[in-house]
Amino acid sequence: MMTGFIRLNGVPAGRWAPFATRSQNVADIERAFGSIASQVFGTDPASTPELRADVRETAAAYVVQVDVPGVAKEDITVDVDEKNLRIEVAFKRETVEGETPVVTERANGSATRAFRLPQAVDADAASARHELGVLTLTLPKKNAAALKRLAIN
Repeated sequence: MMTGFIRLNGVPAGRWAPFATRSQNVADIERAFGSIASQVFGTDPASTPELRADVRETAAAYVVQVDVPGVAKEDITVDVDEKNLRIEVAFKRETVEGETPVVTERANGSATRAFRLPQAVDADAASARHELGVLTLTLPKKNAAALKRLAIN
């Protein structure tokens, strides 16, 4: 496979792989532009955390898994309303008095993901589990309203 590095000022900013999947190349390009923006505007790319998620559907429910490494369950908020799902996570980087950071790559700040699901879910029956840095939501589908034929008077 042919690959190469995208370089900025002689520093590798991302890997270019023309035969990789589209999502791999897009992620590499986003990282490269993030690196360029951090050098131009002085921002820290680690200060803008992102939430990576998988959404799967079964016959009875939607299952959502979100990577939340190092985040306590108290720092996660999940809101469910009919077809709308919103997840907010607060990433907290520990600082110690008298220490100067040498390398800082871990996220700091908050991140939000929102999804509009194809079918309404039963928020009262929904469940959330936080285990090994992964938030797993099970969102049971609401039964579709039964067709009701009206009698005409």
